[in-house]
Amino acid sequence: MSDELKNVPPASQPFPVTMQRHAFGPRLVARAGDVWRAMQDVVVDQSSSVGWTPERYVAENTMFVVRTMTVRHEREVRIAEPLVGRTWPSRERRQMLFTRQVRLFAPTAEPELIASATQEWAYLSRDLEPIRAGKGIYDAFSLIEGFPDVDLPSFVADTNQPLHVFDFTTWHGWMDPHSHANHAAYVDYCDEGVARVVAAAGGNPQNLIPVAETVHFRAAIGAGELITVETTRAGHAHAGKHIAYKHRILSGEKVCATATTIRTLVE
Repeated sequence: MSDELKNVPPASQPFPVTMQRHAFGPRLVARAGDVWRAMQDVVVDQSSSVGWTPERYVAENTMFVVRTMTVRHEREVRIAEPLVGRTWPSRERRQMLFTRQVRLFAPTAEPELIASATQEWAYLSRDLEPIRAGKGIYDAFSLIEGFPDVDLPSFVADTNQPLHVFDFTTWHGWMDPHSHANHAAYVDYCDEGVARVVAAAGGNPQNLIPVAETVHFRAAIGAGELITVETTRAGHAHAGKHIAYKHRILSGEKVCATATTIRTLVE
């Protein structure tokens, strides 16, 4: 077994991943938010494979909603590159909160780890009320414990950095099957904030490479909301090559999410 597979349970089922052209920028590598979307596809495929399709969640009047997600990128995903995803639930609390692991690999002779994620999910009614998962969930999803969570890399804090702010209004056409902005879109919002900071400093935002990010979700974003994205440099690592940014995403006075992203610029 390759080193990359040692932290993946052998019983986890592999799912093929195809990232579409719109996921790639001018350098023909995938954006971080689209890596998050690919991971979501893997989770949906795994859920559907055990009988919990999107339609069944609607029929049961339940859903899983992401509370926190942390991702580390080993390298960028190239356009038209085939990938394989694996995912498994690793922990539960009070039958309402669940931890899930996701890994993306390049399916080479020795599988190469591309990106890793740990997701914290809440089990809710479709009215957004916390509920306990029943027998149907536990019969379908087997917890596989003992595998490590994904953590954000450490960095040296920078203080007294300027705050960058921009606003936009969400489109009705951006809403996901739960009628709110999908969790991966929050990464897009943060990366736009970073891109504007880099561009204002004379850099090329298209040369940003994702290293890692974590987002804590606090409130849903609906259509037609005026959203404010705050971004500030928070720290550095690897002799200043990796820059950490802190973000807040707000709707009026409501904090919808807080996030930390770590990015580097190609030479």
